[in-house]
Amino acid sequence: MASQQFSNQLQEEVICPICTDFLQDPVTIDCGHNFCNRCITRIGEASGSFFKCPLCNSSVNKTFRPNWLLVNLVKKIQAMSASEEQPERDELKCQRHGEKLYYFCEHSGNFLCVMCCESEDHRTHNDSLIEEAAEKYQVKIQSQVEILQQTEKEIVQKKEQGEWKINDFKNHVNFERIKILGEFRHLQQVLEEEKNFLLSRLHWLEQEGTEQRKLFMASMELQLTTLKKLIDSLKVKQQMLPSQLLEDIRVILHRSEEFQFLNPTLIPPHLEKKLSEAKSRHDSIIENMKKFEDNLQANGKKDKNRFLKGMNEKDKQNWCLLEKNNPESSFLTRSLLQTLGFFLWRDETIKQGPSNPYPRTPTHALFGAPFAGEAAPSASLLARSRETYVEVPENGAGSFGAEITERFKVVLTPVTLDAASAHPDLILSQDLKTVTLALHFPRRSEEPANPECFYPFRCVLGSPGITSGCQAWEAELQGRERGGCLVGVASELVSRRGCLLVEPLAGLWTLRITSIGCEALTDGGTRENLPIRPKKVGIFVDHARGKIVFFDSTTSKHIYTFHASFAGQIFPFFQLLYPGTRISLNP
Repeated sequence: MASQQFSNQLQEEVICPICTDFLQDPVTIDCGHNFCNRCITRIGEASGSFFKCPLCNSSVNKTFRPNWLLVNLVKKIQAMSASEEQPERDELKCQRHGEKLYYFCEHSGNFLCVMCCESEDHRTHNDSLIEEAAEKYQVKIQSQVEILQQTEKEIVQKKEQGEWKINDFKNHVNFERIKILGEFRHLQQVLEEEKNFLLSRLHWLEQEGTEQRKLFMASMELQLTTLKKLIDSLKVKQQMLPSQLLEDIRVILHRSEEFQFLNPTLIPPHLEKKLSEAKSRHDSIIENMKKFEDNLQANGKKDKNRFLKGMNEKDKQNWCLLEKNNPESSFLTRSLLQTLGFFLWRDETIKQGPSNPYPRTPTHALFGAPFAGEAAPSASLLARSRETYVEVPENGAGSFGAEITERFKVVLTPVTLDAASAHPDLILSQDLKTVTLALHFPRRSEEPANPECFYPFRCVLGSPGITSGCQAWEAELQGRERGGCLVGVASELVSRRGCLLVEPLAGLWTLRITSIGCEALTDGGTRENLPIRPKKVGIFVDHARGKIVFFDSTTSKHIYTFHASFAGQIFPFFQLLYPGTRISLNP
């Protein structure tokens, strides 16, 4: 029993912490820990020259030293374990004759003794010594193993090819989704700009009409006053004595005879022309919109019928279930309707300024209208510009709806990605609002010549930088299981080449968000686990007070607060860890 326990303890010493199996080609890294060469190499592939030890989290070099002592020790422990696990077998004896079994019958597959071999039952069979039969079957087994291993290799290769094709297919689907959303967003912007111009033109015509009315009324009032005075003077003369009546009578009569009514122009021709041009433009737009609507609906109906026609019953059921439960399909449909001008939000309590037609709420940040079941934003959260206001608790604790005595408002500032700082493997959208780490990219890209570019770590900065005051933005995490990334802020002094030490002392205040969870990367290479895994992260920076507050934009819950003293300018910072990860910025 003690020997077995000692053997188990020895086995534990030669087990790889990554694959939990006996060490294969064991190597030792800088911190002294031992791993399988294949396991530790696979972990280090995603990093540059340095990476973190999976056991102690120390920063180590990618140069590994073979541990020959462990190689021999593993072989001996495996041999010892195999001998201990081999049960002692009783000597095989013939149940019929009680003799020792020496032979193996190819025909019946039974073991035989000498007397069995000479019996009538086995005289015509092909019998051979057990050892010889075992050797022959060892060759057959080995041949079959090689065949199965070749089949396994082909299956693994097919699996990898299939997985690559499926991922490539999904990647194309995602790109098409991004393209559709971008085109509709652009169309909506064009329509909004056209609407604003047409309304501005009508507003100008209305103002001109008001001025023309003032001129018209002033002219009419002046002529009526003059005419009334003439009538009154003539009536007075009528009441006078003959001698008084004849005094200056010719002048008065001449003045009354000379009076002419000047009929002022109601609407000048140039205003009539401007209004006619506006009406013509409006009719043209309405006609084109109607044609576009009819054409879109007709083609859409044909396309949907064609899409559903090729489905079996199971595919149709899955499609109907997806349409019912997936909010994204509703989002796209509503976005289309609103873009064409047929979606009307009748919430009279919301007053929108001309430069802020789409007040921000969680689901209509882009298209302005809330989904069913969502509350409309309160009027206090609306602004007269494109800037959106949110309330952030100064002490950085609790939710934004909690009772907090002291609060202050922070402007959500538009943030874009700095293309000059982006690693070559990162894909930036045209509007510099989205960054994606492709599913497939070269294992090691060439080092870029631009010194502002991050390398070898796949990072990118945001713009503009922060030198004073307060600034806030949101980062939405997407991709397979939302991928893995680091979000936060970085000092302008952070090195963009070589080893990147992610901690506050090095000028980086970040959260690490993966499918496993969320961690705050603190000093000394330590990580503080946080009981939340947000889909959309809000980052608020108070440069003067040295505060960086992270909160969940979806639930308005506080996540973590860093306290720092900033030396110079700081920038939004993003690092994408795994292929397929995507980060979108708002606003």
